[in-house]
Amino acid sequence: MGNPMLNPATIVFMGFVLGWGWSGLRVATAVPLVFGAAYLADRLAPGGAEVVRTAEVAGTEGLEAAEEGNPFARWAKVLLKMALLLLPEYIVVVLALGAAQAFVFPHLDFSSLGAGWGLLLMLWLAVAGTLFVIPTAAEIPIVQALVSAGLGPLGVGVLFTTLPAISLPSLLMAGWAFPKRVLACIALCVALIGLLTGFVVLALGMA
Repeated sequence: MGNPMLNPATIVFMGFVLGWGWSGLRVATAVPLVFGAAYLADRLAPGGAEVVRTAEVAGTEGLEAAEEGNPFARWAKVLLKMALLLLPEYIVVVLALGAAQAFVFPHLDFSSLGAGWGLLLMLWLAVAGTLFVIPTAAEIPIVQALVSAGLGPLGVGVLFTTLPAISLPSLLMAGWAFPKRVLACIALCVALIGLLTGFVVLALGMA
């Protein structure tokens, strides 16, 4: 989450395109989200393993590594193994999300929706924004387009935070290394901070 949410290039670009108030909002929401979610994830992760005096601790790791061959070759082997496991999964999930985009984000004139749709729409956008994958900094033109389409500040603020933070593909790929409860906690944190961002955007009259 730290890379998309606290990317300096994205924050600067956002300031020039949307205004520096949006850049400040990104930093103000990203810092507690990234560090808060990391803290909660650490609390939910399994306890630390017992310390074992391995070859690395004993200082003989360098000798054993030399016997195993070139470090770059070992790194390339691990990278290839991860690519074969993760890339097909990523491609399938991204294509599936792309196919579902028309149903999850229908082409609506948001200005025509009644006030009763406000909370329901915001909750829907919080879930959808948390799961969908977008390119780096794509939330900037998305915010512009949704404001033009009449989406209110609540919905704009929700997507402003949830879209770049995480996605379903990133959660699935991280599932190889992290317990499901940790990933569920992170997804919930993103959705909740997204909802909070919506209220902040509404209160400040930014959209």
